[in-house]
Amino acid sequence: MKKTVLVTAIGTVTATAIVKELKKAGNYYIIGADINNQYEIATSLDVDEYYKFPYSTGEDYVPFALDFCRKHNVEYYFAVIDKEVVNISRNRALFAETGTRLCVADHDLAEICHFKNSFGKWLDANFPEIAIREYRSAQEAEKASFPVFIKPSEGVGSSGCRQINSFQELLTAVDACKLGTDFIVQDFVSGMNITVDCVRNRRTGQKIQVQRRELLRNSNGCGIAVEIFHSDELEKIWDRLMEKLDLNGVINIEFFETENGYKLIEINPRFSAGTLFSCMAGANTVMNAVHIADEQPCEFGQILIGAHFAERY
Repeated sequence: MKKTVLVTAIGTVTATAIVKELKKAGNYYIIGADINNQYEIATSLDVDEYYKFPYSTGEDYVPFALDFCRKHNVEYYFAVIDKEVVNISRNRALFAETGTRLCVADHDLAEICHFKNSFGKWLDANFPEIAIREYRSAQEAEKASFPVFIKPSEGVGSSGCRQINSFQELLTAVDACKLGTDFIVQDFVSGMNITVDCVRNRRTGQKIQVQRRELLRNSNGCGIAVEIFHSDELEKIWDRLMEKLDLNGVINIEFFETENGYKLIEINPRFSAGTLFSCMAGANTVMNAVHIADEQPCEFGQILIGAHFAERY
């Protein structure tokens, strides 16, 4: 008998990759959900059932999701939107009572990484050597060497992120009182975009990473042409980060590869838009998230170092 899986936000590239890998496995009954109508979501053709869901950030969402999982006997639940991951991971025990295993990172990790204003402080305190300098008030930003880079503290898909060329432009773009809270101001750093998909099984001690250079990426930050590579330096950084965060599951880290080493852009407490690349490279992050949810050993293949992949969006 097939096991029932709920995958939300299936209008996204990330969830589409998850659905694809679950279908390939062949032993899952896939329920897809999104905030949009079925006829607007191409991936709805690839799932066994489709439902239109409310926004996952509302106060009523967790009770709604719990009731849905109970009524539909959902055994595994994949979420790919940061806010939804934070929301449901906070209630992991309640989902477990319904028989639903969450295929997302633990709440403590999600909380640290999702809110970029507090994450910058965490990174400064724990890994200052890879942190990009932040300016947490208008007074600090006035002393910055422009250009700088701003991004929302709760951003999605690079929305609201942009280069700022002067202090006056900064004040025009963002209310001064929101700097350091609603918006993050950083030194402008240029370099190759590096994405690392991370899997760690706390129970067994297994862990793997897929490092990829994003040779081409679209305006939403999705890599469309990548190279799988391996850096010992990056592996050591990754290993220390995963131990400190005590990862149990799958997340994604973004870096700049600069002349002065690797600088961390952000940690996304969810599957990446390049999930399909990591699966093709040998890690199969999707199925290993299921293994971790089941408290079973992971199954890792040989990572295809040097491989090039491209995807159309």
